[in-house]
Amino acid sequence: MSSKKPTNWDLLFQEYFHKVERVLYILVAVGIAIATAEVIYDGSRALGSAFYQGDISHGILKVMDRFLLALMFLEILHTVQIVFSESYHLACVEPFLMVAIIASIRRFLLISFETSHSGTIDPERFRYFMIEMVVLGLLVIALVGAVLLLRKSRKASS
Repeated sequence: MSSKKPTNWDLLFQEYFHKVERVLYILVAVGIAIATAEVIYDGSRALGSAFYQGDISHGILKVMDRFLLALMFLEILHTVQIVFSESYHLACVEPFLMVAIIASIRRFLLISFETSHSGTIDPERFRYFMIEMVVLGLLVIALVGAVLLLRKSRKASS
């Protein structure tokens, strides 16, 4: 295997690309921060209106949906912050796993809330909900296992 020494053009392009990448990460971080603030504000409004309207269960569903979505945004923002650190090689994986866990639990909670508060439900649709809940449960267990393995391997390498 021959190792080729990078030319000045390669280094210049690499430096330029790195700067562009940083600017794009900053723009993504700002966008996520604004979206998170909007989702939290919307969730707070939904919480306030849930108490003044008679449909508390629908309001609670909306509040849960908004705040769990805000948690997902915050985890993604944390991932962007990790990318800005110099040693993000393996540490960057864990926040993505956390976002996936939160998203799966969010869907799990929404399905259970929908099925318990929808009144009558078609048996076929209920069956699909139950299959989805089993798959989500297994997915959460697998993702938690991945986080534990990642942490264990990180401790072993330190």
